Amino acid sequence: MRQVIYQRGISGEKYGIWNCQSKEFQFGISEDTPMLAVARLHQKIGNDARKGRFEPRPLPHTKKEN
Repeated sequence: MRQVIYQRGISGEKYGIWNCQSKEFQFGISEDTPMLAVARLHQKIGNDARKGRFEPRPLPHTKKEN
């Protein structure tokens, strides 16, 4: 991931934490930039966030039903 995208994100995108081992988003994190998502992960679980299994990824878009 490019440093500019890591720090500033992409307009309209939300980022969450992806667990590469269980292949799912975890912890209910939704932030504007990947850097903020990683910071929130560290707040929630502490030093266990340094494990290589967690990475920030864009959250999938969901259609809102009326």
